[in-house]
Amino acid sequence: MKICRHILIWVEEQTYWIASRFLMLGFELDLYSTGEFCMVYWYMYIILIKLAERTHMRAMTSNEISKKKGKKKRDLVKDGGKDDQLPPAILFLQCHVYLAEGLTMMLAALRNERQIYLSTGPFNSEHERFVQHFELLLKACLPDHVSYYSFVETTAHARLSSVSMYNCFKETQRIAKELRSNFSNDSDKMAELRRIEQVAEHNSVALSLISRLGAVDASLKVQFEFSHHPFFATAVVKRS
Repeated sequence: MKICRHILIWVEEQTYWIASRFLMLGFELDLYSTGEFCMVYWYMYIILIKLAERTHMRAMTSNEISKKKGKKKRDLVKDGGKDDQLPPAILFLQCHVYLAEGLTMMLAALRNERQIYLSTGPFNSEHERFVQHFELLLKACLPDHVSYYSFVETTAHARLSSVSMYNCFKETQRIAKELRSNFSNDSDKMAELRRIEQVAEHNSVALSLISRLGAVDASLKVQFEFSHHPFFATAVVKRS
């Protein structure tokens, strides 16, 4: 039974890894409009949490400590104050989780407060585009109970003043810096840590500028570019 459980967890982990790559590939192929970034990062956030959960479960099973009780796996993955309980590989994924969450809430807040990057078009609705982009994942129930309506409900009340949004970018920076010593011999991981740290730093600064000047400066424009990372966007604040 233990072997079967280990195989099942491994299969689930690989499935969520493939799902995450599927979403990231859309950025590399330029399949998403800026108005669709919010829904994509939201779905990516959900998938990355599941991937981190399964990766952590596999590590626990391998080390024969999977019977540990008292804390749900999702809470472990998202609890930045308990980093000492998580191995470096999980913390590496956690950086991506925080970054996807921060970008989701940032884009949602810009939509809600400044009415920019609304996902509108002449031929199909946002709901229809949601289904078009994620049809394969939705049919495969990756994960269960995900729908357009849960996306809308999650993002409807996002505000630029939200402390949790700032914390997402700050936690990304903090964890990325702390992980450098763990991956000092892995050039690919080190390069990725530098990239996500730059994205988090720039987005944190952009949020501060938008919150401080956006209400009084109508000429302030926000653009999203991929200058530091191939699929995590960096906000650029300019005056028109």
